[in-house]
Amino acid sequence: MKVPKQNAALRASAHAATLGADTHAVSAVSAATCAAGVAGKAASVYTYTEVVVSATAVERAVHDASAIAVTSVTDACSANKYSAAVDYKLISQINALTPKWWYSQPLWECAESDADKFKLAEINQHWFDFTQQLRNLDLDFIANDLNDLWESKPLSNHAKNYLEAFSYGELNDPAILRRLILEGETAEHIHAVRVLLLGPGGAGKSSLADRLQGRPLVEQDKKLTVGVDYLNHQSLNLYKIFGYLRQEYKPLDLYLWDFGGQTIFHGLHRAFLHENCVYVLVVDSRHEQAPDEWLYQIREITKGRAVTTLLVTNWYEKCETRQNEVRLRREFPDLLDEGSFFYFSCHESDAPGFKDFVQALEKACLDSQRMVLKETLDVNEALQQQYQDDVFLESADLEDIIEQVTRRPESVETLPNKLEQLGFLVRVDSDDQHYCLKPAWAVDNAYAVLYSPLLREAKGVLKLKTLQREFKGQIATQHMTHLVEFLQMRSLCRKLTSDDGYFFPDAAPADELPEASELLGDKAQGLAIRFDLPYLPLGFHAALVHRLFVPGGISSTADIWRQGFILRKNHSRAVVHYLTRKSVVELALAGDWQDFAGLLNTVLVNLKAVLLEGKGIREEQIVPSVVLDQQVFSVHSAERLVGVLGQINNRPQLVEEIKAMAAGKVTNYYDSTHNEGDGQYVTHSHDVEMNQFLDKSENTITTDQRQQIAVIVDELLKQAGSLPAKEIIAVGQVKEALEDKGGKPESRKLLGSVWNGLKDVLGVTKTTTDIAKFAMEHQAGIVGAITTAVALL
Repeated sequence: MKVPKQNAALRASAHAATLGADTHAVSAVSAATCAAGVAGKAASVYTYTEVVVSATAVERAVHDASAIAVTSVTDACSANKYSAAVDYKLISQINALTPKWWYSQPLWECAESDADKFKLAEINQHWFDFTQQLRNLDLDFIANDLNDLWESKPLSNHAKNYLEAFSYGELNDPAILRRLILEGETAEHIHAVRVLLLGPGGAGKSSLADRLQGRPLVEQDKKLTVGVDYLNHQSLNLYKIFGYLRQEYKPLDLYLWDFGGQTIFHGLHRAFLHENCVYVLVVDSRHEQAPDEWLYQIREITKGRAVTTLLVTNWYEKCETRQNEVRLRREFPDLLDEGSFFYFSCHESDAPGFKDFVQALEKACLDSQRMVLKETLDVNEALQQQYQDDVFLESADLEDIIEQVTRRPESVETLPNKLEQLGFLVRVDSDDQHYCLKPAWAVDNAYAVLYSPLLREAKGVLKLKTLQREFKGQIATQHMTHLVEFLQMRSLCRKLTSDDGYFFPDAAPADELPEASELLGDKAQGLAIRFDLPYLPLGFHAALVHRLFVPGGISSTADIWRQGFILRKNHSRAVVHYLTRKSVVELALAGDWQDFAGLLNTVLVNLKAVLLEGKGIREEQIVPSVVLDQQVFSVHSAERLVGVLGQINNRPQLVEEIKAMAAGKVTNYYDSTHNEGDGQYVTHSHDVEMNQFLDKSENTITTDQRQQIAVIVDELLKQAGSLPAKEIIAVGQVKEALEDKGGKPESRKLLGSVWNGLKDVLGVTKTTTDIAKFAMEHQAGIVGAITTAVALL
């Protein structure tokens, strides 16, 4: 049997799709994940359609297809899932690849043996399953085009639309995608591009901003920027300022946003900094400032999507240090490439290297411009004309404008999110009742509140009417109400249940509590656990405190300082504090040993929820360890440590178990076996089943609690395409437990454990509608609770 000679790039691209076909796509975004997620590309339908079109004779996208093919086929070989040796042999010749060469090569050699025929049939079956999933997502036109390419048939004229640089928001909507690709509906570029200047305070961002505006450089020591300097919201004409640039056919409206020092770390801009942005990171050569922390935060803002980032090392006083470019490109391939690094003095008007930077900036801005449906821009223009003097807008008024402009009632459901993603407006409250038409106004005044001396003096606790009185004449009374809602929605403040006051964690006292200091300094009497992280994400402290400010969590604002807090349970305490520069979270436990497992589990569930929510940190990057007698023991699994703490009664027993875990001798509470580190498992008489620990807190859940779990699980399964395979499996296990009509003991135990985790996340009982919405908004935390429960079982 001879396999037909086909376009190798096409077939290899299709191979990438088949590898992801088992992830059960249930959304437009997950369809893209199936197609290109194996290659580590961004999760959007555009990513896959870009690959598909590259398999035609379009030279400009061929190398993108080959890169995806290399990764996916390599994964296939390492997984031993398919016989892909020939694929890899061909594709590994990356330096010799040209379009003509691609089209001359077969993907597979002869399929003569029964085994080869079976493997070929298996691949074809995966291909059929994948295209069927596309049809189920109302993306049948993509499935038809893929099948035509698979069979080497020519595509219709609409295929050229796959090459357009559409907005990610448009490409994740099947209905919009059909209108753009198949029907060729009018789309226009957004010519406005925001250039975000980020970096440590005093690194030279404002001096660079002056140079980009063509201003003369007079003062060396500039006043530090507080908050964000939007440079009067005036666009820059690079072509007028720098005569060596030649304007192309696309207009470019460039807006500089100069972020002062640590301003970005509050995370306020995550709400609307999604597209049409270029990031310029400025670091100071004198202090050898490592850019890693800032690159991690850019990744957090962009949710892991590949974006253009330019790294400027500002050379001071002939201190001409250079970055380890090889390492940075390896660790941040989604942000940096060979053309991302620039070295010059931001204080010298004729500094070598500046011209190269300006040219790269112009190209990056032009490349970042995305296309959206014309109706989206028409709606924004109508909003600006009709409400140009207003700051806030009620959702009913926004819906009226959308219906009037688009004449499509269904657009009311999707357009608000797209307008926010493009930075045209920002939602104010969690129930989507109000929107701010001037996002910069919301951010500027939010910083004014957060840095208010009055708020600091009050240790972060103020009543709404006090804030309204303090900012009278600057912020209207009703506007302050919306502003506080804006901050609360972003976890930067929390409504107190005792009165009408609000707590702002970032304005809490700087000094740790004496009680915490005493416990942290006397670790020998308790238990110290640390979590090593690649970085602490934007707004980490405020987000973690916000989640834990529920019954069973933090009990008082007096237990919180700017770098940590205290949890209490019975007579036991857990002190949590952060070593920001080391990217470490430490937990010190003291009191009764029987409370330690519950305290650690509460911290763990919420810690993982905050860390994993931005998609910038992976679960395996959260590295737990235990500190015993000034020695650090890696315990590999925090969930397993929770189980161990549920069994011990004294410190000597803990020391024995921790050292065994660190040595790879891991007690398995499933089957009472012990891993001796060499792959052999033997039984130990002292092992106790994990079920005994779980039985302490499980019991039978109520019908109402079961219903709440069911609503959450169903909502998570709708979003399964955005979840890693491990988490999908965990959610699936809970689904099976819910469907167990016989009520097997293991099903009851699992649901009880899940509820114990979820009740901390949910806080209070909600209606079915509220729970479904809550599940969407707090997906990471809920999934973390479920995976923890499944791991413990």
